[in-house]
Amino acid sequence: MNGKGLQGTVLLGGREVPYTVRPSRKARGVSLRILEAGSVEVVVPARSAVVFSETVIARHASWVLRTFERLSRQGKNPAPQLAAGSRITYLGVDRTIRVVREERRRPAIALAEAEIAVHLSPASADDFRPLLARWIRKQAERIIPARVEVLSRPWDLPYTHVAVRDQRTRWGSCSRKGTLSFNWRLLILPPHVADYLIYHELAHLKHMNHSVRFWRLVQTMCPSFREAERWLRRNGRSVPL
Repeated sequence: MNGKGLQGTVLLGGREVPYTVRPSRKARGVSLRILEAGSVEVVVPARSAVVFSETVIARHASWVLRTFERLSRQGKNPAPQLAAGSRITYLGVDRTIRVVREERRRPAIALAEAEIAVHLSPASADDFRPLLARWIRKQAERIIPARVEVLSRPWDLPYTHVAVRDQRTRWGSCSRKGTLSFNWRLLILPPHVADYLIYHELAHLKHMNHSVRFWRLVQTMCPSFREAERWLRRNGRSVPL
């Protein structure tokens, strides 16, 4: 089944893969997204002519199947559930989460050298993860733009704005207008991995694709990018929060 706004299945490597076609006003060309359910979304410009989706997917069959396999492996190693006494990496330091119950009007987070103290009232819910996530995101709104400014300075890659978002399936993105968007969870990644993700989006300011020239620029800016890519493949979906 082909066309815009439709659903169907395509056979890849002996496996039936369901797909949907989603028109988007923001899309400038045809692109593929892998959904966690093991299906593919074909994103097409809203006013484009009919797109032969099965042909597009088949052209990228190796990438689709590799991504399915990687997501399947990662699904066997879910993100750890945080509790009092758990450890979390924040700004490159492995810290213990300490929960303090005390009489207070509002919950609060306090950062120390080797711990993150979560101060809760006796009536507060046991699940402090939403509170911790909000606190880290607030820090990220200050820290990530400052880091982008530092890393971009030697390369003459001007951008218009840095946004910090709660992206569930992406670490970052770059718009054609020069807006860089990053997942606040960069703050709980190893610093070399977070820096690579920033360099990756900075490189898109010059090359809005994943061409040879794009990867050449990434390697120039971040010579250890392959090590960061390996870390993300192995651990990216097991990051807490």
